[in-house]
Amino acid sequence: MRRVRLRPFIVLSALLLGLATVMLPACGGSSENVDPQAVLKASSAAMKQIQGFHFVYEVHTPSNAKPGSGLEISRITGDVNAEGDMQATIDVTQGGIPLTLDFVQVGETQYLKLLGKWQTIPVESSPVGKLSLSAGTIQILDRIADATYEGQDSKGGVDCYHISGKVAAAEVEAIAGAVDTTDTFPTDLWIGIEDSFVYEVDVHGPATPSEPEGIWRSIVLSNLDVYVDIQPPI
Repeated sequence: MRRVRLRPFIVLSALLLGLATVMLPACGGSSENVDPQAVLKASSAAMKQIQGFHFVYEVHTPSNAKPGSGLEISRITGDVNAEGDMQATIDVTQGGIPLTLDFVQVGETQYLKLLGKWQTIPVESSPVGKLSLSAGTIQILDRIADATYEGQDSKGGVDCYHISGKVAAAEVEAIAGAVDTTDTFPTDLWIGIEDSFVYEVDVHGPATPSEPEGIWRSIVLSNLDVYVDIQPPI
């Protein structure tokens, strides 16, 4: 089995790449005329141009799952701008004990607030690592297989196309942290009908043998195309 190292924030941006010429009627009109590939390509183009967004990234575990012994991310809430800088609060568990960490990334430098003081930290020691929700989402948009139009839903008060498909393990690395499988991941996306922005991505399935069956990850986006000026905290 090939081990693939996956980090959440890279995946969100890469998922949306790849624009082809899209005829507008292919994305709109009656539900039977919606082309899921056209919806994904239009969304990839739109997400590449946005100035930033707010996000909530969450790992959903079954209620009967046993807590792990190491550091596990349960939720990340924050903002990303067009440069890929990020500010967030990270909810983690360490040996089953919940903790909340303040985090900033500007360029290639990461900062973590420890014992009330900001410190720079190497990527290999970071709870986020190379996580890239922006790049990861774009990557999924561009490389999702077996895309299927599931209908229309509302997300955050916005009318969206619901598209499902499968994503290879290598494409999930930016949003899963670490992946030790060659399996594909069932994935659902909700994409705005009018603006082609991504409002939610759900990725289902365990990324490593230690994760329980029934685990899934969600990224919920809001304040799309709103720039956030993120500065180094020290």
